[in-house]
Formats: sequence, C-alpha cells, structure tokens
Amino acid sequence: MSNSYVLTAGNYFIGDPAMIIKKTIEGDQFITTLWDTFYKDMNSFQKLTIDSVTLLITRTAEGDGLFKDVGTDTGTICIMKLEDIKNDPRFNANQVLHGCHYLEVINQDRVTVTNFNIKFDSGYEVITNFDV
Repeated sequence: MSNSYVLTAGNYFIGDPAMIIKKTIEGDQFITTLWDTFYKDMNSFQKLTIDSVTLLITRTAEGDGLFKDVGTDTGTICIMKLEDIKNDPRFNANQVLHGCHYLEVINQDRVTVTNFNIKFDSGYEVITNFDV
C-alpha cells in the first residue's frame, strides 16, 4: 500500500483527528461522518472531503501509541491544512495542541504513506510500522 498527495503552501496539523476536532455537537457530527467514511477502506491513505473540509488520513500499523512526536488513541493520523479550518468552530485550529506535529510548507511538499509509515519529501516522517 502506497499513496501520495501534494500539499500546497501553508501550515498543517499532523495528528489524531480526535485532538483537533472539538467535542461539541457539530464536532461530534463531523467525526462520526469521518469514521463512517474512513472505515469503508481503512487500509488505504485517503484524501477525504467532508462538509467542505479536506483532510488526509491513514491508520497506524500498531494501533494507538506515540509515534515520534505524534500520539493517537484512535489508531489514525490525519493531515489538515490549518488555514482551511481556522475559522471553523468544529476545530481546535487556533491553538497549539500537544501530541501532534505542525508542519510549515513553503511551496509544496509531497506526503507518501507506505505500509502505514508517513513520509514527507521535506524529510519529516512518522513511522508507525516497525516491521518493515
């Protein structure tokens, strides 16, 4: 399994989607739709657009845990462009969250997931599969 996507210039959140999505009625509705959509094909690195919000998401190979500086207790890691959600009340996009990574993309960057390991052409990576 290997998929890649190009990120355009901007600031990105990399972490557990349950961290950046607020625990509100609207946030709960968003994450419920996210899980319903993602789990239809949970073994692939997906680009999803839900209620006009685009995100990239993959599961980890090892389930919950701390992978480099990114923690997850949903067994998934997502990538979201902060500028796209900064004024959206469903997201914690205007504060620095612990247990996740923030990446600034100057021009563009390619992110590839192979065997549930996330690698950016710029050099940052989140290894979740230690068997490969």
